[in-house]
Amino acid sequence: MSVSSFIHVNKAENDGFDLEKFNREIKKKYPGTEIEQSNSASFSYDICWENYEESYQFTLRMDKKRTTFAIEYFNSENRMKDYASFIVWLGLFLNREQELILCDENNEDTLMLSANTSVEDIEEWLEKLGI
Repeated sequence: MSVSSFIHVNKAENDGFDLEKFNREIKKKYPGTEIEQSNSASFSYDICWENYEESYQFTLRMDKKRTTFAIEYFNSENRMKDYASFIVWLGLFLNREQELILCDENNEDTLMLSANTSVEDIEEWLEKLGI
């Protein structure tokens, strides 16, 4: 799937994001994930996680302020359910006390995420978008 989705915490900076913990957890949950960090001042998104193993393939980026995940690519055998589960899992690492927004690449459609948002809710949203 080549359509990008974004998970955004609605605040200027996310100082509480624990990058070391996230890196450990993503490698545990998705073995084979490669991490690349850029020190270029011109890049808005300075970290990229990629996994192109047999069961999952994804490209995930995070902005320098640690407020936005950009899912640039996601594919798996059970794509819709796995993609929705991936989104729920990512949301666990952002500050749940803040407003989390899931939006499509054109910022035309959004879904507010909360602790009560289910995988099925996200699957329905993705299907509505035709992703």
